[in-house]
Amino acid sequence: MRHVLALSITLSLLVACGGGHHAAASAKVFKYRGSQQCTGGGASIAELQQQLSNAGIAVSASSCGTDGNFRAAVCGGPDGAIAIFDIPANQVERASSLSFLPLSKLPAAREMPCK
Repeated sequence: MRHVLALSITLSLLVACGGGHHAAASAKVFKYRGSQQCTGGGASIAELQQQLSNAGIAVSASSCGTDGNFRAAVCGGPDGAIAIFDIPANQVERASSLSFLPLSKLPAAREMPCK
């Protein structure tokens, strides 16, 4: 009987703890790519991701996007293209020192596949 009770208690504790695996909270940050209307250009997703990696910030996913802001259609003007990265939430402050900002600062932003 004691063995059954001990086994029951052990199993209950394992189930209650969920096995000890917890997903780290992540956050989306963005940075303008610096591209222009008509001419394109700007930084690639890989270049911007390397900036984060060089600072010791782990990137779990990346995507392209637009800031969603309206702007005059004029060649040479900014096109609103952004790079979006998923990073650990506890590294957002470090990323902001590299000019990466929380995506929540752009409420009209839209993610899209990179071309």
